[in-house]
Amino acid sequence: MVLLILLIGPVFFERVRIPSIVGLLISGAIIGPHGFNLVSPDLEFSLLGTMGLLYLMFLAGLEIDLIDFIENKAKSIFIGLATFVLPFILGYLVCRYLLHYEVIASWLIAAMLSSHTLISYPLLGRLGIVSKPIVTVIVGATIIADILALVAMELITNFADKGFEMDSLLMLGLHFLLLFFVVFLVIPRLSRVFLNKYEGDLGVQYIFVLVILFASSLVAYLLEIEPILGAFFSGLVLNRLIINSSPLYKRIEFIGSNLFIPFFLISIGILANFKVYLNQPVQLVFLIVMIITALAGKYLAALLSRLILKTSKTETDLIFGLSVSRAASAIAIILIGFNMGFIPEAVLNNTVILILVTSISSSYITQKAGKKLLFEEDTINGGNKVKQKILVPVANPSNMENLLEFASLIKVEDNNIPVYPLTIFTNQTEVRTNIDKTQQRITKVIDSLQSDVSFETSSRIDNNVTNGIVRAAEEVIATAIVMGWNKSKTPFHILFGNVLKNLLNKTERMVIVLKTPSTFRQIRKIHLLCPENAQYEKGFHLWLDTLGFLIKKLQLKASVDCNSSQTLEAIQYYTSRNGTLKYFDLQQNEVSQHIKENIRNSSAELLVFIHSRKKTISYSKTFEGVMNSTMARFNKNNIVLIYPEQ
Repeated sequence: MVLLILLIGPVFFERVRIPSIVGLLISGAIIGPHGFNLVSPDLEFSLLGTMGLLYLMFLAGLEIDLIDFIENKAKSIFIGLATFVLPFILGYLVCRYLLHYEVIASWLIAAMLSSHTLISYPLLGRLGIVSKPIVTVIVGATIIADILALVAMELITNFADKGFEMDSLLMLGLHFLLLFFVVFLVIPRLSRVFLNKYEGDLGVQYIFVLVILFASSLVAYLLEIEPILGAFFSGLVLNRLIINSSPLYKRIEFIGSNLFIPFFLISIGILANFKVYLNQPVQLVFLIVMIITALAGKYLAALLSRLILKTSKTETDLIFGLSVSRAASAIAIILIGFNMGFIPEAVLNNTVILILVTSISSSYITQKAGKKLLFEEDTINGGNKVKQKILVPVANPSNMENLLEFASLIKVEDNNIPVYPLTIFTNQTEVRTNIDKTQQRITKVIDSLQSDVSFETSSRIDNNVTNGIVRAAEEVIATAIVMGWNKSKTPFHILFGNVLKNLLNKTERMVIVLKTPSTFRQIRKIHLLCPENAQYEKGFHLWLDTLGFLIKKLQLKASVDCNSSQTLEAIQYYTSRNGTLKYFDLQQNEVSQHIKENIRNSSAELLVFIHSRKKTISYSKTFEGVMNSTMARFNKNNIVLIYPEQ
């Protein structure tokens, strides 16, 4: 029955203009025991629903932009406090003095009203705006608000049961410390070793991710902390180990969005019982008051955020939309109060209906605000202005995989435009056999990458390798030509004197040369070394956009070193306009001094040199000398040389 809803539902909901989340919630109410009684909330169904909730929180942690989160932590803390404190105070006053509940019951209902769950988060994924700074801020705020709500519940129930005891508070703090130790110290080390060892085996890697997700939730549960926090934290620690848009990431998101999370949404709808209001009409009044209080508390918090943080109207609506829905923590708080005898049964049912109403409201508000945000904000410049087309001449099997991996990392997420692997053959006998063998080899490498990026391979026969590359680049209108440094021990000046020199003379397109002794997944630091006057090259914006895609996918921050303050100012100005400044740490240093003091000979550190063709405005013989000596000394590092478009 549920799978049939998941199959047919999205098409039907789209036809009647109902957000899919709302449709799933309503479907649950219709097929549940209080509707047509087609599905009962038995153990198996409740298990799938719980898995969906944990998966939802895990995805929120996995998809959060950690750079944004760190940059905007003050905003997250403020919004988190606002979305907790204002609904808590308003909820207590309404419950105690308007609805005349007991003090403990009023406190618990207020704690429930101050919590929220990211029910509408999947909508943002479909709109493609989960990486927007305001979304990252709200996700961080959600965790803060939920932690405060759950701590408040713990303190209230402890006070009601035993009176105020410092021991209980200290024990709660100790439990959080133990959870942080397991999740932030043990799991990252274990995950790094396991994912590297089974690289390419997606089935094993995915099962491992599930083990980490549910083990973290179980540890939280055993420490008497809400499992959703363990799930979220496990997503955070795997965030940098699972590259955004990688095959593993795509599969995690796909299975969660199409199976686990929909089960959770339907399970929430199943709990709703509207019939009780026919027998007890007074409870309908109580319900309406609670719903108005729930909406008003979160709306006031969003307005306060706009007043203090100067968020736009669309961002304010998004804060309200994402924070207004309740689910897991709300049910947990009220159930504990009910089991302890502080909360009447009617409040439990009102809470379920409240969850349903606020979730429906959340999905409508979030979808509307998300579409506005998508329209108002420009995505990274270059992805929209220029149709990115990457040509990858491949010849050496040893570096073919790393070249294609790099091309997929710098590619904007647009599946309609493929990456173009290219092989060049000079006129020779048996060329057809060689072409077939090379195509098979490339196909095998592409399959081993298990990437969702599409590739369109081609081969050319030409008297000259350089001419073949240039002609292919003109035909596909390439924005970048990505080449490999064929042999790691070959001095760069020898390579420069041959194919690369001829290529740079014959094309004005951006050329990227890679030395790749290791995979890019091992990288933990990025050093960008830039010459003076780089901002005056025609391709200045294009290479900055390209690096922005790479850094964002690796979830790292690049340290930018340049002798010229004017060049750094130009980088700062452009990246602040396109929203990628947070990924660059700008420093005015002597490049050679920075290399000497801050760069290690390690596969964990990526070196990116912005070089230039001779006789161009940013060409520097001194910079070239520093670059050549650096590449000769650092044999373990991946090195990227970028020659900007002219």
